Amino acid sequence: MSVTIPVVSTPNVLGGKPRVEGTRVGVHQVGSLVREHDWSTAAVAEEFGLTADEIDAAIEYYESNPDEMEAVAAEADATRDRLTDVSRAP
Repeated sequence: MSVTIPVVSTPNVLGGKPRVEGTRVGVHQVGSLVREHDWSTAAVAEEFGLTADEIDAAIEYYESNPDEMEAVAAEADATRDRLTDVSRAP
């Protein structure tokens, strides 16, 4: 029996960004750690309390939606830059 783990987006959770259903773990976070930062899927699963199926679903979504993932990354970068600018002491 195959288990399908849905990736969902809801406005009030993670700002509407895609996440593994039933969690607050974002697809971009999982995909970025595995594909860009060379984390093992086992390490990500352990860190966030996810199953192998949930990790696979997140990575599949991440790889199937590069434009959306790029937009999520750009938004995160912009937020980080804004926070850095306002948090610097005069």
